[in-house]
Amino acid sequence: MHDTSPETLSSIGIDIGTTTTQVIITDLELSLPTYDGAGAVEVVDRRIRYRSPIRETPFDGDRSIDTEAVEAFIDADVQNAGLATKEIDTGAVIATGEAARRTNAEALINRLAERTGEFVVATAGASLEAVLAGYGSGAGARSKTDGSTIVTVDIGGGTTNIAVFEDGEPLQTRCLDVGGRLVQFNADGTANAVTEPVSHCQLPDGPTIEIGTKRPEAVWRGLARRLADHVFDAIEGPPFDEVTRALSVTDLPDTAVDVDEVVFTGGVGRLVSDPDIDDCDPLKYGDLGVRLAAAIRTHERFDALPVRSSSEDIRATVIGAGTRTTTFTGRTIAPATELLPARNLPVLALDGIATADSIDDIRARTAAAIRTAQARRDVSGAFALHISNVGPLTYDRLRLVARGITVAYECRADESRPLILLTEQNCAKVLGQLLESMIDDRSVMVLDELAVSEDEYVDFDTPIMEHTAVPVTIKTLVFDE
Repeated sequence: MHDTSPETLSSIGIDIGTTTTQVIITDLELSLPTYDGAGAVEVVDRRIRYRSPIRETPFDGDRSIDTEAVEAFIDADVQNAGLATKEIDTGAVIATGEAARRTNAEALINRLAERTGEFVVATAGASLEAVLAGYGSGAGARSKTDGSTIVTVDIGGGTTNIAVFEDGEPLQTRCLDVGGRLVQFNADGTANAVTEPVSHCQLPDGPTIEIGTKRPEAVWRGLARRLADHVFDAIEGPPFDEVTRALSVTDLPDTAVDVDEVVFTGGVGRLVSDPDIDDCDPLKYGDLGVRLAAAIRTHERFDALPVRSSSEDIRATVIGAGTRTTTFTGRTIAPATELLPARNLPVLALDGIATADSIDDIRARTAAAIRTAQARRDVSGAFALHISNVGPLTYDRLRLVARGITVAYECRADESRPLILLTEQNCAKVLGQLLESMIDDRSVMVLDELAVSEDEYVDFDTPIMEHTAVPVTIKTLVFDE
């Protein structure tokens, strides 16, 4: 009889942000369908085991994150959760906001990922942060349950990351260089740090805002008000005004959506939910955060939005990182155990295969996709080809596709590089067997039921569930947005 007993993975989420660093550890309960054969591995329950204190992100000077201090935080948190690092199965480390721009951010995130657990991945990027915060706030799940369109607005120290969820799936993101720590202050109200995005919101004939200046409260409230204007512009657009576009760190969408609900999260987002924020000490956190939150809360456009409070606000991103970064392949797969685990494989899109009607056409499309992607992305190591649609799932069709890809690889000089193929359709086992029978000089791995896109990266763990599925993380690695 097929074993349908659940399997549990321990997952860690680590969010190193502009202002704070947080850790969350979650138990993910997996379950298989009650029948044999093809079917998905699903996360049926997510139980938060441990939440760390919310700590200020330690920086070492103006350019670097204090690596030793961050590692000490995380080691203590894993121990406080009653675990050893070798007992952490999966999860993600994400650098967000200004922290992702520090000179050692990428090296630190990769180091933490490698030392914290079996399959903890390194991630970065404002769009990913927006989606993780949306999931962590519960908006993604609620959107699926209600069939609604929900906008999550995650405002932290360095960035505002907005995600639009429709029927439970992320539809759009909009990310701006707007956050509470664009300006920081001494106790007497003198600015001791001013970031470049502030220049976009200074009035042409107004007082200069720079390090060492001490301005009347009206000046700082005016700056916060202009920043709030662009947050609302990003929520409600398109269209977007030119300053909003200048503040954007990702491409802005061209299509407007009808919104059923808006949720504010993040450190500043949590303050927005406070009805008395306008009376709070503006220097309480030593930055612009209180003023920015008050400007949003008291803005006339705030009352026009269908705003709903969230049970998770400041922790939304780290909860998303710890509970939503790992997915699973289908169960009819052709894994190559010698290639697993694998990290940071760039995805190369192999388009047009569904309409290709000959071996030579498939060969040409495969070769062109690899050439183009390697020239544009400087891919020098292993990569994963992705086919969204192979065409009809017949044996003859799959054999044609396999033969075309094989011929393309036979013409390549990099014999040692493996062939890793990802498909969205449930066909990996047969396609993998066909490719293995045709290719003698390289390892072959085919994994299915994976929707990925060009410019993303994938990490693969070793197979689970009696070697029937592979844990996968689909991610971005953008440390310089």
